[in-house]
Amino acid sequence: MSMKKEVKNNHPSIFNNVIGPIMRGPSSSHTAAAVRIGHLARNLLDEEPMRAEVIFDLNGSLATTYKGQGSAMGFAGGLLGKEMTDPELVQAEEICQQKHIEIIFRVEEYGAVHPNTYRVYLLGEHGREISFTALSTGGGVINLVELEGERIANDHDHVAPLMPIQLVADPALPFLDVKGCQSIMEGSDNSLAEYGQRWEAALGGMNREDIMKIALHHIQVMRQAIDKGMAGTHYPDRILPRQAYRLRDMANTDQLIPAPLTNLIIANVTAIMESKSAMELIVAAPTAGSCGTLGGTMMAVAELLGKKEAELAEALMAAGLVGVFIAQQGGFAAEEGGCQYECGAASGMTAAALVELMGGSGKTALKAASMALQNTMGLICDPVADRVEVPCLGKNVMAALNGLAAANMALAGFVEVIPLGQVIAAMHEVGKGMDSRYRCTCKGGLSITPAAAEIGKKLKRH
Repeated sequence: MSMKKEVKNNHPSIFNNVIGPIMRGPSSSHTAAAVRIGHLARNLLDEEPMRAEVIFDLNGSLATTYKGQGSAMGFAGGLLGKEMTDPELVQAEEICQQKHIEIIFRVEEYGAVHPNTYRVYLLGEHGREISFTALSTGGGVINLVELEGERIANDHDHVAPLMPIQLVADPALPFLDVKGCQSIMEGSDNSLAEYGQRWEAALGGMNREDIMKIALHHIQVMRQAIDKGMAGTHYPDRILPRQAYRLRDMANTDQLIPAPLTNLIIANVTAIMESKSAMELIVAAPTAGSCGTLGGTMMAVAELLGKKEAELAEALMAAGLVGVFIAQQGGFAAEEGGCQYECGAASGMTAAALVELMGGSGKTALKAASMALQNTMGLICDPVADRVEVPCLGKNVMAALNGLAAANMALAGFVEVIPLGQVIAAMHEVGKGMDSRYRCTCKGGLSITPAAAEIGKKLKRH
């Protein structure tokens, strides 16, 4: 497999970097990225692997999370050549043992600059040996930064076949950033989805019909995740029981505060998160840890208003473009800047999507995204027992309802005060200054409470 250097096109793509991947597993930056790094290892070795050694830095996020958040499982699956949608991904480590493929994970201090750094050493069945270093930068995106001791010139190189949209060189983009988009919006009432379609079409050299087919498929997977979650999911290695159905079943009783849309959103968000925790298919949007926010909210509003799937696909493109603007100034990994990069970003994307569903203009959608992001500034990531469940579910619900509020405020003509581009820059400035204890390292916040420690012990004994 050849590698495609994107020196002339390292712009974020909606489906490569923001909406997706479609995957199984608790975490996109840990599970999905690990699958891709495993595929990368297999392809670079170019023969059947016999031994792999993966080293994580002691001070990085993966040192404490590689087991509970699926990095070990994902890497094993990728090394076997399995896709991140494969139901057998859960058994990947066992399958490697059966095939006598030895995988060793080690933690040592080597001064990694990025918290999600993989140092990989491989031995093939015919004696071929290779080494490389790769990064997981959020949302399942990976960067190959070193091969056989040589630095890769462009740290945005991707292994082309691992990404759904194959980017063209020197694309004729309609704008370059959020400022450019806002500039061409002046005097126009075009929807944000229109600009999202133009962006993705130019990046991939595709027509809009093909792009909307991809969007529709993502909508269908989101809907299926809700249906599976509502029907009930079970998985041994998780904290939370089945809960999504409770709000649905109690909706018409006098036991809940009357709030039909709010309760449906909470139920949908919970259903998606339960599907994720049971290794069912979900859409990372923009990450697996925040996957419930966008899909759960859009589907609830669409159900209430009788919107069709084509309209949901349009809303997805609006959300995706907001994600592109966020990705241009940084990534989506909580390991780099806390949950503001995950649930916070999802909330801003959701606000824009809801404005789109309501027929609002692109300008209004960007105002809604700005307000939603302002409200989630500084959100930390402190997963309990190294699982993407608590407080992740609550933060997804909060992000969803915040997105709803911001959308209605923008549609009502509220003033956002700070333009979206400046809010995104501020969010990343806050992320860079955030203590590492609060960036998905399980070393601070709720993750170090006595209750969390007890839950962790119970899961280990299981």
